[in-house]
Amino acid sequence: MYKSYYKTIFFVFVSILAKAQHFTLKGGKLNDYEGRYTKQEFRISVNGLPNAADSSYGLEAVVLTLHHQRISDIKVTLEAPDGTNVWLTNRNGKEKGKHYINTRFSQFGKNGQISAANAPFSGNFVPDGRLEFVNNGQNPNGIWKVTIEDLKEGITGELDFVELIFSNKPACFIKSQQCSLANIGMCDCPNKKEDCELLPDLTIVPIFTQNQIQEYAWNHKTYPGQLRFAASIANIGYGPLEIVATQEWICGNQKVDTCQVCPDGSMSRLKVNQKIYAKKENQLFSREISAGTMYIENAPGHNHYHVDNWVEFRLVEIENGKKKLIAKGKKVSYCLYTTGSCYNNDGLCSIEGKMYGETMPNFGLGHYPTCNFDKQGISVGGFDTYGMLYEGQFIDLPKNLPSGSYWLEIEIDPNHIYTESNRKNNTFRMKYEITKQERK
Repeated sequence: MYKSYYKTIFFVFVSILAKAQHFTLKGGKLNDYEGRYTKQEFRISVNGLPNAADSSYGLEAVVLTLHHQRISDIKVTLEAPDGTNVWLTNRNGKEKGKHYINTRFSQFGKNGQISAANAPFSGNFVPDGRLEFVNNGQNPNGIWKVTIEDLKEGITGELDFVELIFSNKPACFIKSQQCSLANIGMCDCPNKKEDCELLPDLTIVPIFTQNQIQEYAWNHKTYPGQLRFAASIANIGYGPLEIVATQEWICGNQKVDTCQVCPDGSMSRLKVNQKIYAKKENQLFSREISAGTMYIENAPGHNHYHVDNWVEFRLVEIENGKKKLIAKGKKVSYCLYTTGSCYNNDGLCSIEGKMYGETMPNFGLGHYPTCNFDKQGISVGGFDTYGMLYEGQFIDLPKNLPSGSYWLEIEIDPNHIYTESNRKNNTFRMKYEITKQERK
């Protein structure tokens, strides 16, 4: 009798693992932006799954249909029962894109990154975040939440449905070896050394900027006379870029007790350190060095902590080897976390003629799934992307600027605050044709 009972249980368990399970909710009308931070929450009850979502069985994909006449207003986030959040899509589609129609989000969507695609988004895409973060061993049975934020006023939309697909082909972390902070002896050092500091190496992933760049006319209602573009920062070093918070808040040069509004109307800053890991005699060591500051960014679609002065944008002219600065954007803050990873087969991380992916030394070292105030970072082989319609992603063009060829420069860490193995690749340069008549 017991053998028959256990065989039945085993058969049911294997049957679950052998097929995908789908959980669907019907949506509803979406609210327009109301001039303040709001979001709509749609809940999906999941049950009957194995008690651990991991590399054997877990979330494979999310499918949705969402009608909106200006889809770049919309940010969609998935939240797992344990609170882990993943951005599915954030302000994509550029200005004239419409609708998500049976849009599938999966780890290796054959239609590529959603941020580089064109609306209507019908197909299988890589989301703005990493689905593998939710397959972290948590119990997937419970309430999953899909939150939708409309970040620009004037147009309303409707969510038709959202579907969660769980299977034995889940999104999962791919590692080229067993290197981790818990198993530092398996990590490589540069030049095959035995002992070393595992430093990050930050650089721009060109394809994101190349696919998302646009000059706007001077009579444009929202972006008059702006050159807007995306920027994606990858870590191609041997160690993670990690930022940890201190306990010291400041307004200008004055210490304050906590996060608060300063007398000048700005938000107080929290001083941060950079944490640097090292391998010595196969043991893990670390040290912290004073770095920059972070603050709470409450602009639409954010409401989380940003690291100050992370990138700077410049438009320059180069003649006879001499560079002339034409215009400069402000230093822009970023929330630092791993929104995506370089994989050999998708061709995204082709940088200066070299392809980066899971064959990199120490690929995946570091874990940074959210914009927490206590710790942020970019893992080895990971990247952090900001789309062209995010706040601050622009340069104001001079009104009298002649048409012609110019160079867009994007510099990571322009104040040289953070320690890296190589600063020579921190500045990305791309030629762009300015067309004066389009800006009248």
